Amino acid sequence: MYKLLALDMDGTILTSQKTVSPATVKAINNLIKRGTAVTLCTGRGVAELKDYTDDFSAIPYGILNSGGCVYDFTKRQSIHRILLDDSSLIECIRAAQKVKAMPYLLTEDASVAQAEDMRDVSRFQMGMYQSLYDRVATIVPDMETYVREHPGKSLKLCIFHRDSGTREQTRRAIVHLDMELADAETTSLEISPKGVTKALGLQILCRYLGIPIEESVAVGDADNDIDVLKAAGLSVAMGNANKTVKDLCDVIVADNDRDGVVEVIDRFFR
Repeated sequence: MYKLLALDMDGTILTSQKTVSPATVKAINNLIKRGTAVTLCTGRGVAELKDYTDDFSAIPYGILNSGGCVYDFTKRQSIHRILLDDSSLIECIRAAQKVKAMPYLLTEDASVAQAEDMRDVSRFQMGMYQSLYDRVATIVPDMETYVREHPGKSLKLCIFHRDSGTREQTRRAIVHLDMELADAETTSLEISPKGVTKALGLQILCRYLGIPIEESVAVGDADNDIDVLKAAGLSVAMGNANKTVKDLCDVIVADNDRDGVVEVIDRFFR
């Protein structure tokens, strides 16, 4: 019997329009009422969840920042967090600048972006997030200066690129730093401290709750979900997942516009 459900957000619990269907909200809330632990498992940070406060009000836990922060929403505090090394972070920001990419920094309570980049994030293949970033981002003149003035605060760096070719340039420029690098979205690169993955976050949360990881179910759709899908007791791919994810998962359900999460709950949490 499974006791914990870990849900990716973008492409999984969120529809292609970045909303949550009423059927999905109802199914999750009913599952929680029956005593099952539910956690978000996302690359997003706390600040980027503000639009979903009502939808996710019953969800008690979050594996956030791609595992860099495990969060208890009921207590409004982190259970565990791992910070980026500031000198390595600055090197990554400089690598982004060389290819005219957009650095987007996540701390425990803020999302930080540069003013010039925020003018039009569609240049970095992130246009669907423009309104979200406009609402939640802390806008600064210069990212490197921000890091120097706020040391020891950063959990994760996303670099949004103009194309996949420049993403590979950035990867080659920073691979020597021995950090966790994961592709996301169309041309994004997610950078976390070494050893930080969604799988690590799931392991930490399972220990915190006293639930064997074998009794967890993880649901996702993209490459940045692969590690947690491999770690969970049952791995589930959304119908819209890429081929790599579908090939490794135990189960494939309906896509994110057809309540695939509801199908997971109905099939495996009776």
